[in-house]
Amino acid sequence: MSKLVRVLGLSLLLAALTATAVAAQEGVPLAFKFNRGDVLDYDVSLSGAGALRGPDGETAAVGVQGSMRLSFTVVDVQPDGTARLGVKMPNANMQMTIGKDQGRMSFENGRLRWFANGKEQAPPDRDLSQVPLLGVPLEFVAAPNGKIIDVTMPNLQGMPGLPQLPPGLQTPQLQNLGDPIFPDAPVKVGETWRRSTQVSPFGPSMPITITSSRTLDSYSNTGGMALAKISGFSEARFRMNPMTVSPGEQSVTVGVPDMRKTVTSTEFFNPSEGKLVRADYDVSFNMRVSVGTGAQTQPGSLEARFRTSVQAR
Repeated sequence: MSKLVRVLGLSLLLAALTATAVAAQEGVPLAFKFNRGDVLDYDVSLSGAGALRGPDGETAAVGVQGSMRLSFTVVDVQPDGTARLGVKMPNANMQMTIGKDQGRMSFENGRLRWFANGKEQAPPDRDLSQVPLLGVPLEFVAAPNGKIIDVTMPNLQGMPGLPQLPPGLQTPQLQNLGDPIFPDAPVKVGETWRRSTQVSPFGPSMPITITSSRTLDSYSNTGGMALAKISGFSEARFRMNPMTVSPGEQSVTVGVPDMRKTVTSTEFFNPSEGKLVRADYDVSFNMRVSVGTGAQTQPGSLEARFRTSVQAR
């Protein structure tokens, strides 16, 4: 190797390291970038285990394992960068166990298959072309900072197996789901941003309190590939006072004294392209419920831990 080549190579390396250090010191802008017509595909894997205690006091082990592909299409983009996206699930394979019972679901090439304890069962008699995620996209609006502004389900009116919906409820919509993922200002390496909010997808009397913190652990930009490593932790708390429903002739009172979900995350984000590259999420879920019929009330609970990994294709 000639001296000129060595000097040139060293110069390029120093320039790259200097650019990375300067960017990290001045702050890294973190934001999703959407372009109309873009298609973003992700492979998702999920595994976990837990315990379910029913109102009768019996406890059953719970397990889940599976994988799926999610495909996001950018439908429209506003001048401020906010985008409307549609998400579909081209394929999935999920397995779940509750005690001694095991179920498995697979979906591929528009065909849904269902297995119970190793034996294939007849799938639901439903036109899958109208099922959200499977046949038609689930649409949502996202801001560049990652905040989900609203989620709109496809028109459910007339779907087989569903009752007729009253006017105004044919396209249910959930608004302002959670906090932004990224801050509005550039972030320096080592900097932490925190948020706390309440969302009310079940009505104003049943808010969900969410707190979160994220830290920019590192940032590099070599060979034209920018990569930010972000570690995070979030907690969601929810409680529902007992409410009475009448699914049949007998009224049932259901309450959720406490529900807590925590998520520990590690995300790798490309700030130049504004896209998530890879992420791992460790989730802990605890919920206590109460079910009452007449004067008798019985408790139940669900505890679970699972890990979800996301990889861009």
